[in-house]
Amino acid sequence: MTKVPGSAGLVLVEGVRHLDEAAAVFEGMLLGWENQQRSRMLAVTTIEPRIALIKRFRNFAETYPWEWTASDVEDFTVSLTSDSGGRLAPSTIRGYHLVLRMFCDYLTDQRYEWVRQCRDRFGQIPSQICHEWNTTAHLLNYEGRPERRPLSYDELQRLFDYLDQRVEVIANSGRKGAFAALRDAQMIKTAYAYGLFSGAPAACTSAIL
Repeated sequence: MTKVPGSAGLVLVEGVRHLDEAAAVFEGMLLGWENQQRSRMLAVTTIEPRIALIKRFRNFAETYPWEWTASDVEDFTVSLTSDSGGRLAPSTIRGYHLVLRMFCDYLTDQRYEWVRQCRDRFGQIPSQICHEWNTTAHLLNYEGRPERRPLSYDELQRLFDYLDQRVEVIANSGRKGAFAALRDAQMIKTAYAYGLFSGAPAACTSAIL
């Protein structure tokens, strides 16, 4: 039978017992998940941080995936939000939860045969340890620092109105600068229209206000 990329049978030799069975199977899981992601054409810059997080979680839990429980996720999350461990943003923690959930989905998918491998080798099987009660929900549209949030529609409209009025005020005053003000207004409007507002409009706005 043809095995899908990431299957246990493609990274572990059937019937072979390793000196450190648990460590060998865990490394096989990581390699299998990496191959499965590569088959989906995911970038190395996406895959490598995911693998690193799974290794970090394993070291934290001090157990292997077939022994992990939901309480391990909860303890890990608490460690990420503690002041001593360096408090992380909710969006970062949600990303960690997502990676853990995806890894457990991979392990528990029957197509990849890890459930059978773990049952035969250790008498235990991996399970999905991330659920709605121990992971961070996406409740807000923006969760970064308040001073860097996107403008609301009303705020954006007030900004555009101000830019237009500024051009008229300078032009009617007889002073130089009307052309520069018009250029600034068009640049900021264009940046917002094309979604290019990663810092440039904010900088321009602070410079002209």
